[in-house]
Parts: sequence; C-alpha cells; structure tokens
Amino acid sequence: MSCREPFEPESIEFLDALVVESTITNQLKHQEVKLSRTYRLEDNEPKTENNANVRIQDSNNTIYTFSQNQDGIYISDTEFQAQDGVMYQLFIVTQDGNEYQSSEVTLTPTSEISNLYAELTTKNNGEQGISVFVDSDNTLGEAKYFKYNYEETYKIIAPNYFPYDISLINLIFIDFGLIEYDIVITEREQEERVCYSTEKSFGVIQTATNDLENNIISRFEVNFIPITSPKIRDRYSIYVEQYVQSLEAYTFYKTINEFSGSNNILSQIQPGYVLGNIQSNSEVSEKVIGYFEAATISSDRIYFNYTDFDIQLPDYYYDCDLRTFDYNDPYERARLYSLVTHNSYKLASGVNNTGTIFDVVNSECGDCTSISSNIRPDFWED
Repeated sequence: MSCREPFEPESIEFLDALVVESTITNQLKHQEVKLSRTYRLEDNEPKTENNANVRIQDSNNTIYTFSQNQDGIYISDTEFQAQDGVMYQLFIVTQDGNEYQSSEVTLTPTSEISNLYAELTTKNNGEQGISVFVDSDNTLGEAKYFKYNYEETYKIIAPNYFPYDISLINLIFIDFGLIEYDIVITEREQEERVCYSTEKSFGVIQTATNDLENNIISRFEVNFIPITSPKIRDRYSIYVEQYVQSLEAYTFYKTINEFSGSNNILSQIQPGYVLGNIQSNSEVSEKVIGYFEAATISSDRIYFNYTDFDIQLPDYYYDCDLRTFDYNDPYERARLYSLVTHNSYKLASGVNNTGTIFDVVNSECGDCTSISSNIRPDFWED
C-alpha cells in the first residue's frame, strides 16, 4: 500500500501580458475587441482588462471607437464592415496609461461555404457519432487559409413534464418526523416542457489548401457529436462560420493551438510566448499576446434529428427519479413533503393526480428551465 499527497502546481515564472483577441469582418455589424491578461497556473480564470480606450483607424482616416459592454469585451459604437483595399489598425490605451497598437491589416479574399452537412461516422477507436462537414470550392479564388467557429443549439424536452404544479400549504409538524399539510394543484405559469440551449465552439479549428492542387475544401470535419449525446435527442442545429485568414494569422493561431489543450485559446496559461502583430508603444520590450485581423466570413446553418440517422434514441441528460406517493400514508406524506419542499421535485403525470396518489420527479426531468432556457431562438425551425 502507498499513499499520494495532493500536489498543487505553482507558477515558477510568470509573464503578466496583455491578451488581445479581435477579428473584424466584412459583415456589417458591431465589431468586437476582447482584452484580458495572462494568468498563473494556480488561478482558475483569466483576468479581464477593463476601462481601456479602444479604437480602430483605417487608411481613409476613419476612426471607429469602442465601448466596454461587459468585462473585457469592447463593442464598436457604430456598425461597420471591413472593405477591400482598405488597411485597418487597432489602438489600445489601458486604464494604467499603457499604449498598444497592431500592425496594419487588410481584408482577406472571399470564400463561401458551398455545403454544410452531417453524416453518421465511426472514429478509428470505434466511437460512432454525427460528423458535421464543410465543403468550400476555391478553385477560382485566392483563399487558402481557413478558421472555423460554430454555435450549436439543441432542443430539450423534459421527459416527465406535467402541466400542473404541486404546492404544500397549512403545514402541521407532528412528532417522529410526521407532518400534515394540504396539497394545492395549479397550472404552471410558464413554458417548462420545451427549452433550448446554445453552446459555442472552443479551441482553434483550422484547415488550409495551400498544399492542395485544386484549392478545394472537401469533407472537412468541424464538429463530432457522439451518438450517445443527449444534444441530438430532440432536435439539433449547428451554425458554422468560415473565416478566411492571412498566412500570418493562420500561423499564429496554429502555433497557439499546438501549444494549448485548454478551452480558452489566447487568455489561457501560456507555455511560451507566441509573437502576434500587436506591440506596446509605452515599453518596447513588453510582450503582448494576441492578433488583430480583418477576415471575410461565410456562414451556414443546418438542422437534424437523431431519426435522420440509423441510431437509437440517446438517453436524457439526467437519470429521472420518478416516485409515487400516497398522501394518506403518513410516512409517504412526510417523504413527499421533503422531496417537494427541499429537493424541488415537480409533479409528474401520475396514477391519480386529482386524488391522494401523486407522482413526482426531480426537477431536471420535469422542468426544463432548471437546466436550460425556455426562450425559443428567433432562427429556430422545427
């Protein structure tokens, strides 16, 4: 027998550096700049850089100012889009007065997603899942370097939903843990059966065609969902964005990706310094992590159900603890009180919900709002 003592790693050397993430695109919208700082091994989250002065200036001397709308996130005060043949430069002044600027960048060539589709696939380790593929024909274009982001949205239907709530009133406590009360059954006041959850991609998803003869992206996998994932249980949608990158931007993100395995790309624990295109004007030797780029973007969205593939219905997100209680039994009455009052169990379709026997279930299975949002996205299609 042997024992092991827990080991908490600590930073030996720490580089406190500004981290900049910004990609302006050819879409007319409020563009975004994200500022944070590197953090130590023993820290759990990156530190955001707040109260900075942020602006972008183009070669036509047009200045786009930015305002902070949440921690570390700066949004342009007006909508604008990057234009062909125009150079753009990012300027930052942090709250301590330090000044930073990027190199000048220009908009990359255009490229369209020609096909976005999903197929049942099997990984080399035998795991089955739904792969989401992208095709892009750039035979007649100059685009060669690509980065992808995606946003997946999926429907959640509570498997033990019942349109009525149970409330316990007029409580009377008796000896030995027994209790008496009255039960009131009322209709639920909000949608709690159908919800929707959205998750954004993490990590760097890239591909390049510079080594290919035909400059065509074919069957590039941007996401893989195991067939056991509850995300595809009811209905699933994925929105994919394709960014065309310059060689310099592609190389920077590729290097960052090779260094990291974390969910956070730039604002993470850095194993080494990766040179970007942003520098300090206040201190020449100061290191800055990040990249400012102007990229063209193409996007597409698809929907699918698990029934579109030859797979079984995936399990729900949680084990459903469906229990039946007889109100006339004093011991069961006490247990029903405990589950409803202290564990937020919900009324479920039961044997006789208008009499003395009641079915209840854990809230995750009877009320989808306990794990998700009941707001239906504007883009959603059933």
